[in-house]
Amino acid sequence: MLLPQATTPGLHWKMKKSFTRSMLRDQKDFSEIDLKLEIVSQEALRRTIFPLGGLTKDFVKKIAAENRLHHVLQKKESMGICFVGKRNFEHFILQYLQPRPGKFISIEDSTVLGTHKGWFLYTLGQRAKISGMREPWYVVEKDGVKGDVLVAPRTDHPALYRDLLRTGRVHWIAEEPPAALVRDKMMECHFRFRHQMALVCCVLQR
Repeated sequence: MLLPQATTPGLHWKMKKSFTRSMLRDQKDFSEIDLKLEIVSQEALRRTIFPLGGLTKDFVKKIAAENRLHHVLQKKESMGICFVGKRNFEHFILQYLQPRPGKFISIEDSTVLGTHKGWFLYTLGQRAKISGMREPWYVVEKDGVKGDVLVAPRTDHPALYRDLLRTGRVHWIAEEPPAALVRDKMMECHFRFRHQMALVCCVLQR
């Protein structure tokens, strides 16, 4: 990643081990950017300033209104994938990948509940759109070989929960790796699986 050459001499900032605005986590009306920072290096972050980091969305909109920045006020918040825009996600993906029809299968009794156009169109935990089903079903597992998507009813179904997650290379923002992890081969920290979900305690092991 190439960094801009223009910098402010003598003024460098270092990100906290979590995030500069960590005190705002889980507070209403604050927009987090944790997931966007996960691949940014400390070298880049030390030259970065977040001028709106401590302001609520409503306060920023108030500033925009006072300065007649109406296009800011009228702009809707982005809730999907930025580069996809308003397009249907399934239609977008199928422009690049061939459909691979498969079945929605109940995790409880292996009943076939419906069909889909490709297992790659679904994310674990996502609500599955199954034609003819009144009750919501959620994705538990995906079989890339058979093309089947295993689903479970209700958001509190045990099959939707895990107490162990294996990951590959870790990108450390503040230091690489943390001293506690090097010393003890494990460390307690907080974990967020999806954007805006609550932080939960976990133990990281090497």
